[in-house]
Amino acid sequence: MASASSNEFYLIVPNESQSAEVKLGSDVTIPCHLSPEISAVDMEIRWFKETDCACLYKNKEVIEGRSFEGRTGLSTEELNKGNVSLNFREFKESDMGVYLCQVISEDRTEEITIEVEERKDSDGQPVNQSSKIQGRQVHLILHESNRTWRENQRMKMEESALMIEFEVNYVKVLHQTIFKVFKNQGKKLEQTELQLKESKTDLERVLQQLETITEKFGLLENKKDLNMKESQMQQIEKQLLQITKYTEEKQNQLEEKDTQLENMSKQISEKEKLLESTIKEMETSKQQLETLRQEQMRQQELLEKKEQLRISELNDKSKCLEETKSLLEEREGKIKDLEKEKDRLNEELQNKDKRLKDMNAKLIQTVREVEKKQNQLQGKHTQLENMHKMLSEKMRHPENKAKELEASQPDEQETKSKLEK
Repeated sequence: MASASSNEFYLIVPNESQSAEVKLGSDVTIPCHLSPEISAVDMEIRWFKETDCACLYKNKEVIEGRSFEGRTGLSTEELNKGNVSLNFREFKESDMGVYLCQVISEDRTEEITIEVEERKDSDGQPVNQSSKIQGRQVHLILHESNRTWRENQRMKMEESALMIEFEVNYVKVLHQTIFKVFKNQGKKLEQTELQLKESKTDLERVLQQLETITEKFGLLENKKDLNMKESQMQQIEKQLLQITKYTEEKQNQLEEKDTQLENMSKQISEKEKLLESTIKEMETSKQQLETLRQEQMRQQELLEKKEQLRISELNDKSKCLEETKSLLEEREGKIKDLEKEKDRLNEELQNKDKRLKDMNAKLIQTVREVEKKQNQLQGKHTQLENMHKMLSEKMRHPENKAKELEASQPDEQETKSKLEK
């Protein structure tokens, strides 16, 4: 067996899932064990049904929940074996549901959620339709649940456990106070009774002495003896008076003590009434807190809905922004393409301008050359006209024709070659 000081442990449901045929009104155990098998005697164990504390084990004392009084408990003999199962007496149909087991050891807390439900057929109906009748058989399934507990539910659990612990501690303190008061009063009464008994024995002893003296000396004695007896009797009477006064004082003290006890009893009853009213006020406050929590939960749900709407609106807006962004990116891409096309066209225009300039320059040069050629042609034309004039003149003078023809042939050949050029 491992020691209870070990902090390394977990909670398990034996065989993970259990099935049992039980009678409503009989005893049922909701299983839960520590793994590894270590002692839980010095640990704190809490069992909750939903948010209501069903059983609390603390300082080696088992405390039942208010809604489960007289019906829940733990097997303290099995705690040293790590068995922290919850035992139910007179199991009811309303006891079915979800349970949370918490085991606290120093700074470590382990918990497990266990669901107790009735077995159902394929149609979702209970296997035994008459399960609501007390004493009928029901088919229970006990298994570990993966339910998650919200923060407000855990706060309710903590309040339920603290309320049970507070009530038990308050009642204990009240009982201890009452016991101490009655114990002290009992001691005082015993002392007074002893004193009265002692006074009574003293009185009886004096009376016996008087009887003895009377028997010894008789009624006819001398005057001296009578005076002595009278003085003794006076002393005895004085003692009797003192004892009577003392007895009366003690009786008065006893009456005062009785009155004080009655007053204390009234105070205790008033305190009990005050406790009941305090508990009622706490329950009222708890109900008010519950109402406030429900209101807060409703407001939180509204806020969550508003937040979801806002998030959905933001998502829609973000989608619109993304679509707008994509359109802008497409437009920017088109603009970039247009700019590239513009740059290309500008380059082409610049190239064409350059070519045009070159062509203009060439054209100007060609025009100049043509003008030059025209000038040359005009000169040649003038020469030809001159030659025609000379030929016409020679035709008029035939005798010189042959000679002139011979002389003009080289000039004509030269002119033709120039014209061809």
